[in-house]
Amino acid sequence: MKHKFLLLILSVLNIHSCTEMDSIHERYLDGEIVYSGKLDSLQVRPGYYRAQIDGQTTFLGNSKKVYVEFEDRKESFQIDEQLDDIFSFTIENLDEQTYEFGIQTEDEYGNLSIPQIVAGKSVGNTFISNQESRKLSEYTIKSDGHTYANFAGNSESPNVLYTTLNYQLDNEAFKFDTIFFNQKEIKLEEFIPRSIIKTTSYVKSDNHGIDTIALNQVEYELPNLPYEELDKRFISLVEMPSDISGAYNGAKPSEYLFDANSSWEGNDEQTFLSSPGTFPHHFTIDLGVKSTLRKVKLNMPNHLEFNDNNITSLQIWGRESLDGAETSSNTDESFMSSGWKLLKEENIDGENSSSASFMIDPNLGSFRYIRYRVISTVTNISSQLTELTFFGQNSESILLDKSLFSMPAMQSDNPGTFYSAEPSEYLYDNDSVWKYNDKYGYHSGENAVPGHFTIDLGVYTQLRNVELHFRSSLSYSGNTPTTLEIWGRNNLNDAEILPIFTSSGNSVTSTPASSESLENAEWIKLSSTNINGAYLSSYEFEVEPNEMVRYLKIRYVETVGGSGCQLIEVTFKGNGAIKP
Repeated sequence: MKHKFLLLILSVLNIHSCTEMDSIHERYLDGEIVYSGKLDSLQVRPGYYRAQIDGQTTFLGNSKKVYVEFEDRKESFQIDEQLDDIFSFTIENLDEQTYEFGIQTEDEYGNLSIPQIVAGKSVGNTFISNQESRKLSEYTIKSDGHTYANFAGNSESPNVLYTTLNYQLDNEAFKFDTIFFNQKEIKLEEFIPRSIIKTTSYVKSDNHGIDTIALNQVEYELPNLPYEELDKRFISLVEMPSDISGAYNGAKPSEYLFDANSSWEGNDEQTFLSSPGTFPHHFTIDLGVKSTLRKVKLNMPNHLEFNDNNITSLQIWGRESLDGAETSSNTDESFMSSGWKLLKEENIDGENSSSASFMIDPNLGSFRYIRYRVISTVTNISSQLTELTFFGQNSESILLDKSLFSMPAMQSDNPGTFYSAEPSEYLYDNDSVWKYNDKYGYHSGENAVPGHFTIDLGVYTQLRNVELHFRSSLSYSGNTPTTLEIWGRNNLNDAEILPIFTSSGNSVTSTPASSESLENAEWIKLSSTNINGAYLSSYEFEVEPNEMVRYLKIRYVETVGGSGCQLIEVTFKGNGAIKP
């Protein structure tokens, strides 16, 4: 009985074991399962409302198609015949979220690879709204004279790849430039001060992203420049012996080279045009102020119409004064031995451009006189300019040359010759010392206040500074002015006023002329100043900018004693010294 029961148990176990073995091999009973090759080391790279999946092709085998399944979507992509190490495909029209992508490949026989799952995301407007544009932090000016825009680092904007800049140049064209993530500064070209610079930062779509996306445009104000265009009213040609005149074929550079009109319509009269055949050649310019030269701009004939005389190489030289400035020969050595300093040597594409500008190193110093030296032009026949513009900083008024001063006789003027005074000889002789003798200066006589006299400066200028020396206050201060007016005019046409000046002995007998009479004769009041004359032997004061004048009317309105006025020396500074 025991043996029968044991045999029964063994039979049941044997049947159960065979059933389990059949279930293990059941899926192979119709033949072995063949898997296609797969993509390896899958990576999801985020894009803007899309994603790219990369996979290594090492184990791809003969797979021809890849299937992607996620959420309720299933898409397929054909695998290229010619494979690189990485095969990539892009899934479009995604929401901005994280996904789990099921990946399988299929070979030409319909065999599928082992399923794989890879997680990744797509970015969108929420991602963009959290990105910071790269900030323009400040402007700096370097020793080369150029302004640089400095940008903040990438800590606040790690996804920014580059930033574009857009601003207007002073020639009215627009400049487009790019600063990349590894750059901290970018040089700005000749922009319009206080105009707008627009920046647009471009970010990648997160780490390993496939898209470059523009952030919102940001606007900044460009800075004021430390330099400014020098006033062309003050600039003139010097006409030194070695200078070329630039007046070939009827050209009138004195009239047109600094007239703020750079256009050219084929009329040589409105240009500077050198005589043919002499290279190099030069001419000299009086800026009318002493300035740290920062930039030079030149305009030439339209290169599309006529470029033969356009400059291709030039030099800019500078000097503070013209004492000993004449050069014996047209060489660099001669220029330097005569005290000229080379400020810039520049090559210009005159064949293909009608204008050019370049910066000057501000560390070279301040200059009043500029020598413009042409080395070559397109054809080396002549050189031609339609306009010349200078930019400078820290400009100072110039001391007017007293050797050009004179005292014109006008009917209402007090000549200042009382008590044997000789103002036309000594009022502007560069000697301000009181010599205890009325001869050396201007003396109005008695009963002369208010009164006036006229000085011809010999040049046209914008008066900016007046320095007066009086009789020493330790000697006598009664004739020192306490209220003084300066009037100006650029010519003496219809400039006379009434009453006619008369005197007897050392006393004035005519009635004083009024301020209204000066105004009616179109004299311009340039300055009115009060002076503590009782205690001063000299006084200097600034004059606000006004019109260019040649003639000054010095009107002493009040003096300490109220009877006479006495001046020992007068000195004037102005912007410009344009000779008649």
